[in-house]
Amino acid sequence: MVTSAFDIRGCCCEASLSPWTEEEGSATEGMAVDEATLAGGVDSVVEGGAEEVAISRRAIMSYRYGQGPPNGNPDRRRDRVIRPIGYRRLHELCEKDPKEVVLTLVERTSGCRELLDETSIRKDMVALLLRVLARACDCSSSPENTMKLMVMVRNSKFLTGALVMYFATMPAESSYHVQQEFGQPIRCALRVFRELLDRNPSSHIEVGIPLAVLGTTINTLRAVSTVVDEDIETRLAEVDSRKDAIIEAHRKGAVLKDDDGTLANRLDRQLQLETPPDDFRELTVIPTFEDIHTDKDPFLRPNIVRGRYADVDTYLDVQFRLLREDFVRPLREGIAEFLDMRRRGMGKDRRLQDIRVYHDVHVVHPICTVSGIVYRIQFDAARLRGVRWRSTKRLIFGSLLCLSKDEFQTMFFVTVANRDPKQLEQGCVEVRFEQNLEDASAISPTDKFIMVETSAYFEAYRHVLKGLQEVQQDTMPFTKYIVDCDCANGVNPPAYLRGRYGFGDVNYDLRALVETPRHETPRRRARPRLRDLVGSDLEESEDLDDEMEDFGDVYGSSNPHLSRARSVPILRDHMWPSADALHLDDSQYRAVKMALTKEFSVIQGPPGTGKTYIGLKIVQALLKNKSVWLREQDLMSSPTRPILVVCYTNHALDQFLEGISEFHSTGIVRVGGRSRSEKMEQFQLKTIRFSKRKDRKVPRYIHEGAAEARNDMQRFQQQMEMAVAQMMATQRGLIHEDALMPFMDDDQKDSLVNIWLVANDASWSGGGQKGSVMVQWLGLAGNVIILPTADGQNQPEEENEEEAEDLEDEEIDVMEEADLLEEQRLLDDEELQYGHDKGRGKAKRKVVTTDLALDVEALQFEENQAENQGGWQVQTNSKKKKQKVKHELSKTDMMTETDVSRVHNVWTLQLRDRWRLYRHWVAKYCAEYKKSIEGYERDYERAAKRLMEFQSQEDGEIMKEATVIGMTTTGAAKYRSLLQDIKPAIIVVEEAAEVLEAHIVTTLSQQCQHLILIGDHQQLRPNPTVYQLAKKYNMDISLFERMVKNDMQCQRLQSQHRMRPEFARLLTPHIYESLDNHESVLNFENIKGVSSNMFFVDHSYWEAHDSDTKSRSNMHEARFIASFCRYLLQQGYSPSQITILTTYTGQLFNFKKVMPRQVFEGVRVSAVDNFQGEENDIILLSLVRSNDEGNVGFLKVENRVCVALSRAKKGFYAIGNLTMLAEASPLWSKIIKELREQSCVGTHLNLCCQNHHGSTIPAATEKDFEKAPEGGCMRPCEFRQVNTCTCDRNTTIAPCAAVGLLKCGHVCTSVCHPTDPEHEEYMCKKPCPKVLCNHGHKCMKLCSQPCGDCKVPVEKIIPRCQHKQMIPCSTSPNVFKCKAPCAKTLPCNHRCKNMCSQECSMPCMEMVTYQLTCGHTTQAACSAKEENLVCDSPCPQLLKCEHPCAGTCGRCKQGRLHQQCTHPCKRVLVCSHQCTAPCTRNCPPCTKPCENRCVHSRCPHQCGKPCVPCQEPCEWRCRHHRCDKPCGEPCRRPRCDQPCRKTRRCDKCQKDQPCIGMCGEPCPKKCPVCDHEEVTEIFFGTEEDDDAQFVQLEDCGHVLEVSGLDEWMDTSDRNIQLKTCPKCKTPIRRNLRYGDIIKKTLASIEKVKKKLYGDDVQEAQTEATARRLMRELRYDDDLVRYCAETSEDLLRQMERHRQFSLDQIAMYENKVLFMKVLAKVKKDNKRYLLLAGHMRYNAEMEIAEMEKWLHRRTARVSEQEWEEFGREMTRLTFLLKLRVLQAQIRKKGINLDDLAQANLASAKRRLTGLKPFTATREELVKQALEKVKRLTPRLTGGADIGISEEERVQVVQAMGLTQGHWFTCPNGHVYAIGDCGGAMEEGTCPECHSTIGGGSHTLRSDNRLAPEMDGARHAAWSDQANMENYLLNFDD
Repeated sequence: MVTSAFDIRGCCCEASLSPWTEEEGSATEGMAVDEATLAGGVDSVVEGGAEEVAISRRAIMSYRYGQGPPNGNPDRRRDRVIRPIGYRRLHELCEKDPKEVVLTLVERTSGCRELLDETSIRKDMVALLLRVLARACDCSSSPENTMKLMVMVRNSKFLTGALVMYFATMPAESSYHVQQEFGQPIRCALRVFRELLDRNPSSHIEVGIPLAVLGTTINTLRAVSTVVDEDIETRLAEVDSRKDAIIEAHRKGAVLKDDDGTLANRLDRQLQLETPPDDFRELTVIPTFEDIHTDKDPFLRPNIVRGRYADVDTYLDVQFRLLREDFVRPLREGIAEFLDMRRRGMGKDRRLQDIRVYHDVHVVHPICTVSGIVYRIQFDAARLRGVRWRSTKRLIFGSLLCLSKDEFQTMFFVTVANRDPKQLEQGCVEVRFEQNLEDASAISPTDKFIMVETSAYFEAYRHVLKGLQEVQQDTMPFTKYIVDCDCANGVNPPAYLRGRYGFGDVNYDLRALVETPRHETPRRRARPRLRDLVGSDLEESEDLDDEMEDFGDVYGSSNPHLSRARSVPILRDHMWPSADALHLDDSQYRAVKMALTKEFSVIQGPPGTGKTYIGLKIVQALLKNKSVWLREQDLMSSPTRPILVVCYTNHALDQFLEGISEFHSTGIVRVGGRSRSEKMEQFQLKTIRFSKRKDRKVPRYIHEGAAEARNDMQRFQQQMEMAVAQMMATQRGLIHEDALMPFMDDDQKDSLVNIWLVANDASWSGGGQKGSVMVQWLGLAGNVIILPTADGQNQPEEENEEEAEDLEDEEIDVMEEADLLEEQRLLDDEELQYGHDKGRGKAKRKVVTTDLALDVEALQFEENQAENQGGWQVQTNSKKKKQKVKHELSKTDMMTETDVSRVHNVWTLQLRDRWRLYRHWVAKYCAEYKKSIEGYERDYERAAKRLMEFQSQEDGEIMKEATVIGMTTTGAAKYRSLLQDIKPAIIVVEEAAEVLEAHIVTTLSQQCQHLILIGDHQQLRPNPTVYQLAKKYNMDISLFERMVKNDMQCQRLQSQHRMRPEFARLLTPHIYESLDNHESVLNFENIKGVSSNMFFVDHSYWEAHDSDTKSRSNMHEARFIASFCRYLLQQGYSPSQITILTTYTGQLFNFKKVMPRQVFEGVRVSAVDNFQGEENDIILLSLVRSNDEGNVGFLKVENRVCVALSRAKKGFYAIGNLTMLAEASPLWSKIIKELREQSCVGTHLNLCCQNHHGSTIPAATEKDFEKAPEGGCMRPCEFRQVNTCTCDRNTTIAPCAAVGLLKCGHVCTSVCHPTDPEHEEYMCKKPCPKVLCNHGHKCMKLCSQPCGDCKVPVEKIIPRCQHKQMIPCSTSPNVFKCKAPCAKTLPCNHRCKNMCSQECSMPCMEMVTYQLTCGHTTQAACSAKEENLVCDSPCPQLLKCEHPCAGTCGRCKQGRLHQQCTHPCKRVLVCSHQCTAPCTRNCPPCTKPCENRCVHSRCPHQCGKPCVPCQEPCEWRCRHHRCDKPCGEPCRRPRCDQPCRKTRRCDKCQKDQPCIGMCGEPCPKKCPVCDHEEVTEIFFGTEEDDDAQFVQLEDCGHVLEVSGLDEWMDTSDRNIQLKTCPKCKTPIRRNLRYGDIIKKTLASIEKVKKKLYGDDVQEAQTEATARRLMRELRYDDDLVRYCAETSEDLLRQMERHRQFSLDQIAMYENKVLFMKVLAKVKKDNKRYLLLAGHMRYNAEMEIAEMEKWLHRRTARVSEQEWEEFGREMTRLTFLLKLRVLQAQIRKKGINLDDLAQANLASAKRRLTGLKPFTATREELVKQALEKVKRLTPRLTGGADIGISEEERVQVVQAMGLTQGHWFTCPNGHVYAIGDCGGAMEEGTCPECHSTIGGGSHTLRSDNRLAPEMDGARHAAWSDQANMENYLLNFDD
């Protein structure tokens, strides 16, 4: 048994057992040995150092527990022989209490020690002994004796002797039944092992031996029997993890003391072995009250850097809790500190460590976006004047905010949805509520909140945390490496390479790697970077992977390696092409080989070594051979299984995908933040999405579903539009006092208005756009009037507030950290969410201007006009007024209700208090509007979520068609659920060392077979929000780094292709052991103008601290580097060649201040962390830190230093306090030592003039660069130009000297400058001497600048108006537009509001009061038409349901057609849900998801639809009874009243306790011991009975005594409703015991549901009716022609229904019926257009309103609405008849008598009146019209032709004549003329015998055309007929 001995020996020496290998033989063979051999093997293990340790420890422990000293005379009692404990005694102990077992075994005479020291023990005795020891381990009341027993076991021979032999012989047992009995001994052994490790951590050596053998035994049993269940697997993993963790702790120096277990508890926390207090999958992602208000430390365990996790759940639990704590802790600690400060009365302005606080926060109004409702909130920005909103990380997209108005007892969590720095300056930001949307919609704008902010990007946390909760133990891939950390034993090939095709049989085509294209030179190949792939012409189609004809064009055919590379056995190393053949160095070759042949690959790329290049080569090879990894059966089910590329930054993603696109030009989809790459535009997800939609390739169900959701959103948005516009207007200007009157008391109203009338000052009239007193009252229209108070003491206050100038400095563009973070967070689909409201309708705009007294936008327009036309004074006044209004509107300070109640005369208030009162009124104003749209907000949000789901599905369809998907880590988090569906087989992670481990794990799907991590853990690490989590809990250790530390094979790229060798020497060996320099970096040219290519400037100027960003800055360094950068630009370098880096983001603002855009345009300025993965020719580095404490902060972190030192290619210059750095950091000390050796460090940098080679300038400060103002030195330029003078100067200038002068005649005044030596671009800087005008005004520009016209302002008189104006000198007063106010009066007697030079404001927009016909008044423009005015006064009437009408007078048509009742129903339906419909007599079917379910399935329908009964066999069975009916039918068996005989493991006491439930029922999750008080709580009164048993209700979890619950359930109830839990009233839907009652109730409920849909006959009739209605909607001519849009929409609604209820079909039938009526009215209206043409607009407008009403009603229509709509349709029909009748009377010139005239007027009055058109009024109208016709004989008949309408149509169709052939005789009888339609002869009328016709195509004068027959306007034979008759088809 050499193999076994070897394995056990390895276990003893290294505390781990080597796995069995194929070479060593099978496990069964290995175990088939005799006892002597095994004993010898074990003895050999004990020899050596390990034996000495064991003996000494055993001696110490024996002495400690009273077993005598290690040396000396033995105890006398040992003279008596003690026999080993016997089988019977052990068997008795099995049933004893654990404490009794322990006390018995530790007794000296018990014989336990003797049995344990036996060298040979029977198998059944070993099993029984294990059972007794496991029983003893459950003792919790005698820790000392339990400890003594464990020491006894450990010091005995049992563990390494008899137990090892027992486990070794298990696999040899062939009997299946005997094998099944091994389960209990194995469990008991594992229990003992766990107890030994817990109480005696130092016993891991002794435990390791039998544990290793047991592991091998379990592996064998797992293959040959079923004894190894999940419980054994879990226990084994726990013990293994415990042992490994102890070994790791010991290796790190932890002292493993053996005591009573208290140290073991501390070790638990250290060693990851604590039991979590709850299941992490049940925790909420959103913080709870307990998360924020807790005094206990959260349960956290560190990320295990070295060693394995116990199991997958432990691993996921650790990652989940750490990640969640990362964003919860800043909130928790910050809020606690804030509340503590409040309690102690400390200042509000004190800086908090973890959060930022915003005061006086108000939720102002909702905003509709594509992704749902967001809210604009306003905070007090006056406290934050020092914040630079453009650069701060405050309130950036995705940041988590918490709002509270009650000291954080209740909280609203929101995230920033949109930020605009200009809006932030005004205190406004848009947020999205993350939960409790209904509560959020109920928030009033008057509510005042405290808001705290943490910078955590919640969106990424949310998706990753949810993803961790959804990962299951059996679905997580790569657990062997990620969880078990089994890395040292090698990594398997990917599953697709080791499948049914076998090892070594899979061939790869590597020709793409073997040869480069012909046009690529060896020099280019020498530098393997991204551009190497640009020339690669390897674009392959999906169907031509194996065709190589195109290779002949691209690749040279002479390469001998090419044919061999066509088919390479990928898993056979010796058959690979050589590294030279692949044009790779050795490290690159190893990296590519590993990546293609290992399922889990880790590639480290130090700076400049070409990580991206190698990654692209790997992807190129994989894509070339995609048929290999797509050939597995599970992969072939999908059309494509793309490669997923994940990068940390957008820049890296763009770079990687650009490289892929060069050899794979199709099938790429880029998902992520905003891309800066033009090449990537075509691959952007949004671009492809747009293209698919344009080409109509979106699946129909997605297209139609999204369209429906969008329509719903648009409809709800229209309902909210007016109210939201009014609320938004409050942020744009001042609300008119008329709109605020409802919120003032009588005194305030009177005082505000009356003082306006008394003062009547002319200076006030221009204050507002509508003559508003509010403008004057708030001090915006001249002098502020403040009346004295009763005591006469009130005096105007002085305003001390500074007015901030809204000026934009021309600063260089610096990518601030806020911008970078926002760019990473914003995905492409989110960029479009705020562009949807640009084209709002005119109606909204009109409403906004109605309530605004002063519009800031109007002031801006006025300011712009003044600026363009030279009105300086107007511009200044307008700007001041605008700034004042914006400043005041940005404040949130407002009066309280108490303050407001004390105000009686508003003119006595100081200006500050007036604004506070105004803001109070405005908040009330907004609250009123917000209340009116609460319901629509929820509806809109639901529709938006539906739309987002459809769009997500659409994106998924696009990605499924891709070959390569590229994402940032943020994108991967958001699209995690889609990735799980797409199931990428291969995932490549670039910059993997910067990504949090949880982000990568949640990206993996179960089907992922290949993971490639590329990065460098010695550069930047992941950056958690909480620093302590990084340092104490290893959260900043990436999966990449963790795998490296766990000895996973990692290939490091060795050759750098970026920087000069002297730069690389700063990294080696201080950071990297070695780094080779490629030949391409040896010959870089020297940097011009500087003495050295690398230099570090040492200084001692102190740093500054930014209290807002917590960052550091150093102005000295910023000025020095800015000056140096300007100097380098003067040497001729382009701005794109220079990058300025800084280690602190606070320094970026300094660079913005000292680097004007016009000088530094194109120079990139960035923080080091944001420049990872990038490079540039010249790097200028600002190290920032310099203080007397010697604190260097981040600069001591090796990773950041590595990045900072490795970005430069040709020139590298840094500035910092190097002396302090060397003292504070050993790493910097080594680096500076290296710099000194290279003479590259000092207090000044030597500048060298290119023109004068001896001239050197030492530069230590920015002022030293002034000695080289033009980049050279201080010597004069001495430029001499020898040529003929060609200057064309003014004659007043002396002639050019031709030699030594510039072309302008001046000498170059510059000092030495290296650029532009010929002065071709030189601009003369002398002042221009020209005189521009006759007034002697001189040109104020430089000589090199064009003079232009004279702009000096002078006073001139405008000829047209004689006003005096200041005008530019060169401008003629005849063309100047006068800015004086217009003095003209409009025709309406209102004064013109425009300027003198403008046309008078026509129409007049002065607001006046109109008296409407309904009796109400309204405000509108003077020029408004009264017929267009709509009354918006609330409707005062009660509906028939006795609820007040929610509409307005105008919308309800003055009470004739009321709006739908919005009062919620809230009745409890038969299904136990609450009715969500508005007020209704009969509740509609419930629309909530059906909650009916059984053990087999759940109902997928809406609750109101009938459920299909389950036909699976009933699962209610026990040993006593069994139901044989289907699951959906009532059970045919009694309840079983026998108690359950099972035992259940209690999670609290960790003991097997008897079940407290009933036989055949699910066991209640309560322990009779631990949960005794809860279980026996008196409710029914029978809970404390001795025989009490319990049932746990599945729906709510309550545990109730069974007899009381039986009685409760058996109680009959007359109502048809589910029984509810007697404690919490939750409906009982799932319970086996009461399944019979539940099923009977559900059957009754189904009958009720059935009634809603009717019986079978009614259902068939309903379906037939629905088909008929849909057929009519499709094919009815009138509906299609006249109501097309409404018909199509109604048809779509009906098609979405699978089943119609009786109410629904009745509603649709009514709709179709009324639509037919509408179509007929439209048709009649068109037919009688000629006769009633002057009424056309009114008729069409009313018809359109009625159609819109019908179109809007989608869910249900009440009886009152149908009745009123029908009455309105009847009124409209009669009104149309009246108009036609009036037209006929007018056209025929009929004079009505008085009686007829009175009847006609009566009909008109009743039809156009405001009262409802009742049946009585209808009858009266009908009678009046009939009387008119009777009293006027010429009006009788069908439209005056004596026949009905139907007869007329038939006659016209029968005759078949075109229009213009019908005429009437002198008495009105109709006749027709055939042929051409011209009268050629005369005849007689057959009715009255009068003469008809005519001659020569001319009609008799007493005959006329009859348009009432065919609608003709002219006779058929007429000139006009050719043009007009055929333009109007009368029947259309």
